Amino acid sequence: MNSLSLLIKPSSGNCNVRCRYCFYHDEQCNRETFSYGFMSEETLEILIQKALESAKGECSFGFQGGEPTLSGLPFFRKAVKLQKKYNVHHTRISNAIQTNGLLIDDEWAEFLAENH
Repeated sequence: MNSLSLLIKPSSGNCNVRCRYCFYHDEQCNRETFSYGFMSEETLEILIQKALESAKGECSFGFQGGEPTLSGLPFFRKAVKLQKKYNVHHTRISNAIQTNGLLIDDEWAEFLAENH
């Protein structure tokens, strides 16, 4: 059983707040490239396809940032759709999101509840 766990930053270091305790903004300021922007759907598809080709038992996708919800709900709907499309080995898939919660509205809550 080949388990795979990925940590994905779909919004790079972009965030909608600047918490005093967060080291990441300062880290961005010290990088040559401040932000790598938002992950494209093409990159998302390649990432999910390759991950699910490799994983045979479990595959976990963790989304963080910055603030991953800045990538938008359509991005995450696409991720779930692609996971279903490329899950040829019937791998157990889990998703997690580390968020400050500021953009979570009823639509997000419904999506999260439906997709665990």
